[in-house]
Amino acid sequence: MAGDISKQMLKLNNQLDKIIDKQNELTEPDVQQALAIELITALKWDEAAKLCSEQGKEEAKRTRLAEDEALVREELETLRDELVGVSTGAVTESNTVSQADGPDSADGND
Repeated sequence: MAGDISKQMLKLNNQLDKIIDKQNELTEPDVQQALAIELITALKWDEAAKLCSEQGKEEAKRTRLAEDEALVREELETLRDELVGVSTGAVTESNTVSQADGPDSADGND
């Protein structure tokens, strides 16, 4: 049982690493803002508009990645608590199975 939890945690940690890598690939908004201002000052409207459009998309991606990161971290924390419970004997296999088979999992909307 602890092995299953550890495997789930490893999978989530890998997922978290991928999310963080994607966040690091995004351009800093302050740098792009300064560049957009320079383009506007130089009356390069088309380039400025294109840059602003790209930044709008990146901001949406940044927000989505932050939400994904928060969810994965929350899942990891839940698994950590469960692992502690298993290691101290507070949680048994029958408890975790009954939680997994709760009313939410029966509707098929997981």
